[in-house]
Amino acid sequence: MQNDDIKNLHIYDAAKDTRKKVLVGKPSIDKPWLKYYTQEQKDTDMPKMSTYQYLYDCNKKYLGRTALNYFGKKITFQELFENIDKTARAFKAMGVKENDIVTISLPNIPEAVYMFYALSKIGAIANMVDPRTSDKGIEGYVREVNSDLLVIIDSYYNKVKKLSENGVVDNIITVSPADSLPFGINLGYKAKEFIESMKDPMKKNHFNDSTINWTEFIKQGNSYSGKVEADYIPNRPVVIEHTGGTTGKPKGVMLSNENINAVALQSVLTGIDMKREHNWLDIMPPFIAYGVGMGLHLPLTIGMETILIPQFDAKKFDELLLKHKPIHMVGVPSYWGTIINSKKLAKKDLSYMIAPTVGGDAMDTTLEQESNEFLKEHNCTSKITKGYGMTEVTGGVAGTGTLDENNLVGSVGIPFVKTTISIFDPETSEELGYNQNGEVCITGPNTMLGYYNNDEATSDMLKKHSDGQVWVHSGDIGYMTEDGNLFIVDRLKRMIIRYDGFKVFPSMIENVISSHNAVESCKVVGIPDDEHSQGKLPKAHVVLKDEYKFNSEIVQRELEELCSEKLPEYSQPVAYKMRNCLPLTSVGKIDFLSLEAEDLQEQGKSRVLSKKLI
Repeated sequence: MQNDDIKNLHIYDAAKDTRKKVLVGKPSIDKPWLKYYTQEQKDTDMPKMSTYQYLYDCNKKYLGRTALNYFGKKITFQELFENIDKTARAFKAMGVKENDIVTISLPNIPEAVYMFYALSKIGAIANMVDPRTSDKGIEGYVREVNSDLLVIIDSYYNKVKKLSENGVVDNIITVSPADSLPFGINLGYKAKEFIESMKDPMKKNHFNDSTINWTEFIKQGNSYSGKVEADYIPNRPVVIEHTGGTTGKPKGVMLSNENINAVALQSVLTGIDMKREHNWLDIMPPFIAYGVGMGLHLPLTIGMETILIPQFDAKKFDELLLKHKPIHMVGVPSYWGTIINSKKLAKKDLSYMIAPTVGGDAMDTTLEQESNEFLKEHNCTSKITKGYGMTEVTGGVAGTGTLDENNLVGSVGIPFVKTTISIFDPETSEELGYNQNGEVCITGPNTMLGYYNNDEATSDMLKKHSDGQVWVHSGDIGYMTEDGNLFIVDRLKRMIIRYDGFKVFPSMIENVISSHNAVESCKVVGIPDDEHSQGKLPKAHVVLKDEYKFNSEIVQRELEELCSEKLPEYSQPVAYKMRNCLPLTSVGKIDFLSLEAEDLQEQGKSRVLSKKLI
């Protein structure tokens, strides 16, 4: 039977007087998750226009409503569009043309929002870079895309100043976090800057002739009278986001206007209660796909008041909740470890929160259960809402929604309505059935255009299957249930292969260790097997809760016993390391590559010491 025949196979269900689809055992054909969506949701077309035009179309009738909230300064949609236009004209006055790439290295501030949409409006591309990146790192990102113009937060100017002096870029624009602050806070910020520069002259910026500040940049656009808005061209890149580097060298991911629009609208179509009257706490930075597509474009296209947090401190997350009372937010799992232990939230009402969402990293089941219990105790009717995605699919392709049926503990939910996710054998590329572990592959409107100037890496990630569709090979190991619930087991690159060929999934060990009431967090990595020429063995890095740190030796023995009871013999950790904290990437993910490098270095020192003793 051919695929087309299978897709059209139905039987008559007399009891329900409906036509019921027969499952054939392949998720890509059955699409069991579609039963959770209405016909209207399934029939919704994805927006084929620029991100700027989509934002405008969604809000042109509500120009008086608040778009951005920046330290209490309310910026209406009318003001937002005026500032986007001024920014677009300023770019044009500086000679930025369609398809030019402008490097933007800014945190969550209004100017970053204006620039992103302004570049979309004129048909140019934003190359988003974390300003905390090293000077050599920023130079590498600029050179990679041949960007002539660099925008940087002013406090980091001195480390990129040489790029204009050495001819790497033609111009630099500096932006101060104070530029959009309310008047009183603005004065305080600038006074603090002045005092710091007096104490340390190295902190004072000395602009060269190729550098202008935000105010001068905007003034340049006042006299521009040419065409501003570019004609719509399908599949034009609008942003380059860089992979996190947690699994190798970062790559520039080209995302189109349609990609950004699709991730926003499909998130709305999950059925989560998201209204124009709600507010949104935006703590995810614009230099990750998750931050642009779901942290920014999603709430703004709905018309929500979006609260910009330029410098997020997970330890002060509780203070943000108390101050802003956000109805919606997105973050990474590690943030919730600080929330559930907060004394400031001990007796506070959180009933205003709807679907507090986590993504960007796996959430261990113990933390998820504790977070759900915490929300329930604080009168929030929602459970933790989980999502799944990666930079190459614009940050999100699956989510749990609000139904208990697709918000199972450990699950990342069901595929978005226009997205197909299935499981394939990583060696044969054969599609697997339900509840079978394999590589998670994705196809749909969120699929990236490709890696910038890296055809080899693109062809490794995007592969055309026998069904004619281009699938993203995620590098994640997971499985799907008959109801369409997706479970992520681990990363292919994190999978530990022993000398005897047994495959060990670190997340399985992490879930067991995290179930111990003394454990705050843990990460398991592979270390070389000294007794065999190849293969690795699992080592557990564990952070204990404060009240148990003095008793770490006893806890370790208990963890060893727990793992021996719960895990197969070949999955037992061969070593434990008790630590004060786990290293994090710039966006709050646990940096397992850093742990692997640390272990390798320690193991190397140990071998050298052993040789000396011999």
